[in-house]
Amino acid sequence: MRRSADFNSFRPPSADEKKLISELTVAEFPGREEVIAQLEQFVVRPIDEDGSLELHVTRAIAAPVLHRVPAELYGLDIDGVQISVLLHVVDGLCREVEIYKVDGTPIQRMPEVWQRFIPGAEEGDCDESVRRE
Repeated sequence: MRRSADFNSFRPPSADEKKLISELTVAEFPGREEVIAQLEQFVVRPIDEDGSLELHVTRAIAAPVLHRVPAELYGLDIDGVQISVLLHVVDGLCREVEIYKVDGTPIQRMPEVWQRFIPGAEEGDCDESVRRE
């Protein structure tokens, strides 16, 4: 992940950032209700050129997630390489939305259609598509 010291102040999330983060919480996973409650009020700090965000939530309602990454979105960049978006929950609190392209090249355009992956979900429950509007 390419990190930059230029990204150092928290701010309210943009409409696109809110929408992307909201899409991470659509599918059911343990701790989802608490994660949604945490994400009712939060600020972000960009941490790399791909758009990854450090999250600071103001409602510290611990989420009993089973995995550090309880939800993931993935889709294809215009060059056909996968982009992944991971929600990181540490000690029960939403801490980061990690965005990266699997081959390490710069993201050209975020996908129009996302697939969801929920660790530990039943087969067939993990491939729900979502379309960005």
